[in-house]
Amino acid sequence: MKRMSGPKVIQISGVRGIFLAIFTVVCLFAGFVMFPAKISMYAWNYIGSHYIALPAINLGQGVLLWIMVALSIYLLNNKQFAISFHQPMELSEDEMRVLMSRIKAQRAADKFATMVLSGEELRKILADKNATIEAQNTIKKDETKEDEIAKP
Repeated sequence: MKRMSGPKVIQISGVRGIFLAIFTVVCLFAGFVMFPAKISMYAWNYIGSHYIALPAINLGQGVLLWIMVALSIYLLNNKQFAISFHQPMELSEDEMRVLMSRIKAQRAADKFATMVLSGEELRKILADKNATIEAQNTIKKDETKEDEIAKP
């Protein structure tokens, strides 16, 4: 693999590109901010009105509640679920050799399993075929005996 250096550049050209960029930003904002804020607002209002005597909140306060929840999760997380945006590192030559040897061993095991499986299937098919042939032969013998008996 070729390793690319430097940041990736997204080129926006024309009015269509600007509309696409605005649409993308709005969708990301709606998906990561507004939707969870609306859910947190509904949860707060439901719990507050049914179980505890809390005042109802509106969508703007729901956004603030969601920001507090998201920041709390981020700060208390201790980087257990870190998200990293970078290109994966290339494998070294030794790692590539080990990987290729594992792939070859797996292919050999797959071929062996296929041969064993096909051998058992072949035996079953031959046994079924022999049973069918024997059944046809007995039917023909019975028909031949019936024809001989039926002749005067």
